[in-house]
Amino acid sequence: MKLLKHVVRSMDQNVYIYFDENTKEGVIIDPGAQAQAIAKIIDDNGINVKAILLTHGHSDHIGAVNELKEKYNIPVGAHKWEIPVLRDEGANLSLMLTSKSTVIVPDLAFEDGDEFKFNNCTLKVIHTPGHTQGGACYYDAQNGVLFSGDTLFYASVGRTDFPNPPMENGMGYPSYENTSRLLSSIEKKLFVLPDETLVFPGHGGQSKIGFEKKFNPFVKG
Repeated sequence: MKLLKHVVRSMDQNVYIYFDENTKEGVIIDPGAQAQAIAKIIDDNGINVKAILLTHGHSDHIGAVNELKEKYNIPVGAHKWEIPVLRDEGANLSLMLTSKSTVIVPDLAFEDGDEFKFNNCTLKVIHTPGHTQGGACYYDAQNGVLFSGDTLFYASVGRTDFPNPPMENGMGYPSYENTSRLLSSIEKKLFVLPDETLVFPGHGGQSKIGFEKKFNPFVKG
């Protein structure tokens, strides 16, 4: 597997293109903006993208979704509890951060533990609420790779001061639980992964699970 990263400098947001070097099949993870620049990377490397996978619905992670979806005719996947965020221009912060309304309608609504497969790669969906109620990470166990979105950063964690929009089914978490949910997500779902697992976050540099267990000041190892 090969990983290419494009950084959207307006908010230092990481866009990942993860693909098989032999077959060229791959996915785009969190295309936050600059669709043309992302498409150039894809086309220059001859990548056959199969889907766009979203760790969460904030605008700095979804700004290029609709343009890339149309260009490559591919589905968009996110955790099912993130759908209210993606569909709400207020909840996804697009009006506040970009002054442009962005609404995303996912084609794939994941459950915790679901798998997205392409070629010989399997990405497991790990529901990690806290930063948003439908936040998710994508884990490739075979290659020891985790895409952590804004749940876990290098020696840091995601913000928890965003409101949770109402959900049609009445489920979800109240906003006052955001911090406890985030820390629980990291401790119980991410810190159980092998220490050598490479962590590729939504912002900043990469890390490893073992490093975060020892040195992340926000989370107990």
